[in-house]
Amino acid sequence: MELRVTSVLLLFCVTIIILTSTEVDALPSCCLRVSKKIPLRTLLLVSKHEIQHKSGPCDIDAVILHIKNKWICADLGVLTRLKKLKHLNSKRTQAKAE
Repeated sequence: MELRVTSVLLLFCVTIIILTSTEVDALPSCCLRVSKKIPLRTLLLVSKHEIQHKSGPCDIDAVILHIKNKWICADLGVLTRLKKLKHLNSKRTQAKAE
C-alpha cells in the first residue's frame, strides 16, 4: 500500500515538473510539410521569416513565413523569390517617394 502511494506521488511530481518546464524549446513547433508554390500576394504580406534546419530538433529544412498571426511552411526555394520581391518592392517605394 505504501509503495502505491509513493509511486502515485512520484508520478504526480514528475508530471508537474514536465508541465511547468520553463525551457523555451521543450516542445519545438516544427514544419512537417512545405509548400513549394506560394502565391505572390501571400509573399507580399510576409512580415518576417525564419529558417528551420533539419540538423536541429526538426526533420526537414523549411522557411517559416510569418503573416499576421499565422505562419506558413515553405520550401527553401521560396526564400529567393521572397528576397527578390522585397527588394523590388523597396525600390518601388523609394521611386514613389522621389
